[in-house]
Amino acid sequence: MTSKPQKSKLRRFMDLDSADRLLLIRAVGWLAIARIRLAVTPFDRLAEGLARRPEPAQRKTDPRLPERIGFVVRAAANNVPWRSDCFPQAIAAREMLGRCGYASTIHLGVDKVDEDNIAGHAWLTCGDTVVTGGETMDRYSEVHRL
Repeated sequence: MTSKPQKSKLRRFMDLDSADRLLLIRAVGWLAIARIRLAVTPFDRLAEGLARRPEPAQRKTDPRLPERIGFVVRAAANNVPWRSDCFPQAIAAREMLGRCGYASTIHLGVDKVDEDNIAGHAWLTCGDTVVTGGETMDRYSEVHRL
């Protein structure tokens, strides 16, 4: 039994159309910015900034853009050398969507792991579309929205 060799990451990147390659590069940059903001900004100030609705920047021309941004943010998060779990992904995708005129909501949730521990999760929605964090969001009880 033979298996097909997997494509290299560079080959998969080059197989993307030019618009998605650019989105992926932007996602890497926004993930880095989100990680830095999380590291240096007190949560109350970060939440205040994220809660502000951005002014519509451009007209919405691609109804699939929220899904495409979700895809590239997840792909980038899986390939950067720093931790980019659910909250940085939600922040990065929100910034990318906001710059294209799309309003979105970051949802924060918790789940009781055991008697002494809880787990947190963040996911991003744009209208009815779950952009990031949707894989496990059903396990969590929403406690806050930004």
